[in-house]
Amino acid sequence: MSGSRIRQVDVFAIRAPRKEAVRSGLNLADPVTASEFGVVRLLTEDGVEGLGEISITFPRIGHSLCHAARKLIAPAITGLDALAIPTVLAEVDRVLGGELSAPYLRAAFEMALLDATGRHFGVPVWALLGGRRRDRAALAWGIYQKSPDEMAADAAAGRAAGFQAIKLKVGRELAADLAAVTAVARAVDVPLRLDANMAWRTVPEAVRAMRTLADAAPVAWFEQPLGRRHLEGLRALRLQTGLPVMADESCHTLRDAYELARAEAADVWNVYVTEAGGLRSAAEIFALAAAVGVPCILGSQAEMGIATAACAHLAVALPELPYPIETFGPLRYERDIITGAGMIAQGWLTPPPGAGLGVELDWDAIRTMEVKE
Repeated sequence: MSGSRIRQVDVFAIRAPRKEAVRSGLNLADPVTASEFGVVRLLTEDGVEGLGEISITFPRIGHSLCHAARKLIAPAITGLDALAIPTVLAEVDRVLGGELSAPYLRAAFEMALLDATGRHFGVPVWALLGGRRRDRAALAWGIYQKSPDEMAADAAAGRAAGFQAIKLKVGRELAADLAAVTAVARAVDVPLRLDANMAWRTVPEAVRAMRTLADAAPVAWFEQPLGRRHLEGLRALRLQTGLPVMADESCHTLRDAYELARAEAADVWNVYVTEAGGLRSAAEIFALAAAVGVPCILGSQAEMGIATAACAHLAVALPELPYPIETFGPLRYERDIITGAGMIAQGWLTPPPGAGLGVELDWDAIRTMEVKE
């Protein structure tokens, strides 16, 4: 199939202004007002296009990843068969050589390859992932750190818009967290997901915070209360408090998931397509979780439209998806990079119709947000 060989790879570095700054336990003094992302565009010899997205919020290295995609990966895969996805990804892996940022780039190129393959055969990406198990996925709404009244108003608006769960960023002074959690609990009727983003440094500190906040409001789980590698501490929190713990920063790769399972460190795993290294790598983590009896959600690096579409295709294909997921990224930005109707409506995420990912670039948005290197 010589016509399916990759003849061109374009990479566009973009700066996407956010509707509101990201404030969390990771960046209390340095809010993120715009995200550095990238768009990967493959073209095959027979004219088929494939789109992928380089999505990363922390650290802010999106533009350097675009440079690596353009200068290192693009030359290495040009001429390869886009339909031979394992072969192309093996070349991506070889070029990146296990760099810490490799999963984000790998995920972007896998999206583009799956998109091109779906368009080539005229099938949606969810069909390439094993078939559709549901039509759409329920969403949770996330709220950044701000005043208690503002957070309560955001939570109420999220529930009114149809979002089925509410996630709060915690990890400030405990009194500030307590005021925010109390205010939000009065405003909504669902247990709260409380995300500390590793802000609590010790087991005793985390125990105190978790018990205090759980006394003030119903809590679905505490997300990443301790550092990424502190698995013994996460297990200790589960045992000492009896409260559910979610692993997020501790659950990037399949190896991470194995270590979490072995340590019995979390009750729930938060799985990211971009951090796992792609859709199929994320699906492998879900499969391991099912084997050891741990539920998962799909998390988010606040992706824009291309990667959110990829997440939507995975969400409808996964065998088990017991909780509302958090892939609502396009709602965070002043504008998206794709055209057409939105995938998010009334608190649900639905894959776009059509072959591949089902999305097309908004070239005006790309020109407006592109950062020339």
